[in-house]
Amino acid sequence: MKKYRCIKFKQRDGGQSLETCIFSSSVGELLSWVTIPSISPERKDGIQRSRNDFRVRGITKFMAEDERNIIPTAIVIALSNDVFTISGNGEDGLYNLDIDESKSAEALVIDGQHRLYGMNAYNPATIVPVVAILGASTDEKAFQFIVINNKVSKVSPDHIRALTLNYTAQELEIRLRSARLSLSRQVSYVGWANDDEGSPFKGLLALPNIEEENRWIIPASIESSIAYIQSKNLRALEDEDMLLDFFLTMWKVIRTNWGNAFSKDSKLLSKVGLTCMNQFVVDAIEFIANYSDEDIDLSNEGDVTTCVDKVLKTQREEFWLAAWTITISDTRSVREQILEAMKQIQQNIKYKSPWAANIGLVARQNEDDTTQS
Repeated sequence: MKKYRCIKFKQRDGGQSLETCIFSSSVGELLSWVTIPSISPERKDGIQRSRNDFRVRGITKFMAEDERNIIPTAIVIALSNDVFTISGNGEDGLYNLDIDESKSAEALVIDGQHRLYGMNAYNPATIVPVVAILGASTDEKAFQFIVINNKVSKVSPDHIRALTLNYTAQELEIRLRSARLSLSRQVSYVGWANDDEGSPFKGLLALPNIEEENRWIIPASIESSIAYIQSKNLRALEDEDMLLDFFLTMWKVIRTNWGNAFSKDSKLLSKVGLTCMNQFVVDAIEFIANYSDEDIDLSNEGDVTTCVDKVLKTQREEFWLAAWTITISDTRSVREQILEAMKQIQQNIKYKSPWAANIGLVARQNEDDTTQS
């Protein structure tokens, strides 16, 4: 039995209005007795969306980035009548809340699942405020989930900008940047790709504060690559943070598999090379997600990794290291030739031909040196 001290109240008068209580708990303890049922083929009565690895990781990173960072927003749960008992007369404004841990299936998280997962990954002892809707039916739980998750609107950039007038702008900008927010109208994906821990591009962007020998990647190639992902309108990538994590995960897999091609002088990291590789992989992932019999969730890091691994098996790292018959430039003609060459490599591998066969872009000596896949 879990025991808490709580504040109990009724938000509005009326016999049909449910009581609510507020208490605090560590995220680790809370996760030990609540249920987060997501809708799935196996669980059609679930109410939550599937866990989003990118969002969870973003919250963990936010908590770890600065010791001043907190998330004061309450976790909302709904408790069926047989899960809890409340005792006490409330003379000191507090009641005793007892939770029957054996009935966790009736204690559902309505809002805050990703905060719980992310903060738990940071530190299970992290304390969160909890709002519990008492005596909620199944329909009430579903209703509250829909209302809470569809009535929230993002704060506009102009509103965020206005809030800075009475604060130290430079310090606030630094903290917002660590939380992947920005005071600028245009979100700086380039800065995040260059600064984020775990980014495959960390410290490699051609920016003024980067050492000359480490300026491998033209910033515009990051911007255009992410813009291409945005143009696909992938429903699983709901916001900028998730979009960035998808992009970084995709390229982390490429770097892990193709370490030799991930170098300063490689054609892969040229502006045209990076954007073409990005386009090819994103198109392939979109096809896999939409037409494969597998249940692919593009907000799940493991699923994205699996998809990229599959795509890389249809390509060859050597392509980006070989001598080419054209001069590298970011023009439409060059982009078309690169993408056509990648499609031909895919066909060559599929039919077990030398990977460079029938690819005019690759110098003849490279084609002669290739072996069958």
